[in-house]
Amino acid sequence: MKRNASLIIIFLALAASTYAQKPSVESIRKRLSLGFGVFTDIWLKVPDSINPRSINQGVDVFVHYSFPMDKKGHMNFFIGGGLGAHNFYNQALLGTGEYNIYEKLPAGVGANESYFYNVPPKFNGTATNLKKSKLAITYVDVPFGFTYKTTSKAHFTLGFKVGWKIDAHTKYKGNDLEGSGYEVIEKSEKLRNIDNFHYGPYAVIGYKWFGASVFYQLSSVFEKDLGPQIHPISVGLVFKPN
Repeated sequence: MKRNASLIIIFLALAASTYAQKPSVESIRKRLSLGFGVFTDIWLKVPDSINPRSINQGVDVFVHYSFPMDKKGHMNFFIGGGLGAHNFYNQALLGTGEYNIYEKLPAGVGANESYFYNVPPKFNGTATNLKKSKLAITYVDVPFGFTYKTTSKAHFTLGFKVGWKIDAHTKYKGNDLEGSGYEVIEKSEKLRNIDNFHYGPYAVIGYKWFGASVFYQLSSVFEKDLGPQIHPISVGLVFKPN
């Protein structure tokens, strides 16, 4: 993955230098575009024993800088930066190594591996009541690609995005699994085995300031052989006011 990330960064530098010019302050302002998106993540290859929620809402914000490729400005190459927050809601907990409320590893799971496991109906003689459980990951992204704009103000984007993880945590809401009977909200940070990078292609089709988007994450959420190899597909809406 580190090699792939290095190759992508080299490509971005070459692409930017290829289209680099000396634009005026006004043209710089016109080439910059700000936007944000809302989406739901469809999680692929989730273990059969886990029941994910149908809607896994997420959000991202971004800025693009465009390099016109023709005199009329229909085709543009862009590169930018962004911040994306992804969520995986489910009725399970995340265990790592030998730690879970069962105090034993499920069959077939390695000693250093992360895995999802369902909360038992009862624990220490007390009925469990899980109200919410999620895995949340935030990335700093570098998107780049090509946008085509028609004279009717419709636009089409085909791009690629690579991101670096800046935060990953789980959040649990329900009764205390230690058996106290109280309702608790617990947040676990510094999770093991979450891949530090993610990457994949994305596309946008829209009109004026509004569009529909899809992003397919080629990389797995967890490192190879250290967790379930699940991949999200993000489907949502994009808004670019300027």
